[in-house]
Amino acid sequence: MLLLSANISLLYPELPFLERVGAAASSGFSAVEVMYPYAFSAHDLAKELRAWGLTLSVLNAPPGNYTDGERGLAALPGRENAFKQSLHEAVEYAHVTQCTNVHVLTGNLPQDADERLVAETLHSNLNYAATLFDANGLMLLLEPLSRQMLPAYSLTRVEQALERLQVLKSAGHTNVGLQLDLYHTQMEQGNLAALIQRHFHDIEYVQIAGVPGRHEPTHGEINYRYLLELLQSLGFAGWVGCEYIPQGLTDAGLDWARDWGLLKPSTDALSTP
Repeated sequence: MLLLSANISLLYPELPFLERVGAAASSGFSAVEVMYPYAFSAHDLAKELRAWGLTLSVLNAPPGNYTDGERGLAALPGRENAFKQSLHEAVEYAHVTQCTNVHVLTGNLPQDADERLVAETLHSNLNYAATLFDANGLMLLLEPLSRQMLPAYSLTRVEQALERLQVLKSAGHTNVGLQLDLYHTQMEQGNLAALIQRHFHDIEYVQIAGVPGRHEPTHGEINYRYLLELLQSLGFAGWVGCEYIPQGLTDAGLDWARDWGLLKPSTDALSTP
């Protein structure tokens, strides 16, 4: 059985952030994932996770100045010190919450970016990140993001991410892997089933959402039931993150997961442990 994780940055928007942990548990999830949790105390989140018996399956490293359009710093020349600081913040947050997967965003690039300098910066920064994460028992994940959502993003195709990961593995880093967001990948390149089969052994983490709209995986052009059955048949043992925007109340919109045998029937989402 595949393991689903609830993205509480998007799911249960009717509830305060920390209360979403309990709501996810009541819906039948055994894990949650978060995008940028740093406005909230890691200790408060860890307390909620312990109370409900949930795992924090992945978090993003800080993106830099989000309001100014930064979506990660790894590929940005001149931002090396800020990048290293963001990694240490992510390590501390992961330590407190006992999360072992950290997605490192590579960043939006200016139009006049020097490709050679960008490549050198990304190589140096990812080596630093992999070394730091390894010393702290963390997996470094890279995720390609669609240009339809982030036109200037520096890592947009699965093959680009795998090339970067292979360089890291050749340098001796074993704590690196691919975070495959099927929503972004469908919009960027499609051919999802063949891609999963071709690169299965590099996939550490999967995320799902319907295309278009980023809603429940039963809406749109992707046959998620087929793809999830394919992952299960291949023996995928990682988390599948439900990173979508619910069209109504989150729990009611999870009938697809129960119908497919991926979640148990829900309990009262407002109950307490």
